[in-house]
Amino acid sequence: MLPTLIVLLLVVVAVAAIVWVVRKGPKHIPRPGEDQDTAWNDPITPADRDPRP
Repeated sequence: MLPTLIVLLLVVVAVAAIVWVVRKGPKHIPRPGEDQDTAWNDPITPADRDPRP
């Protein structure tokens, strides 16, 4: 019974390691020409505002 539990534990650890590596994935390396500025923190200018002072 003990060898079965050890093998089962090793299988569980192996599956957990594979899932962790697959979910983590490779680092994102920007390609040449890919836009780096996503402007996620730029202030929003309402479109309905009159641009004239």
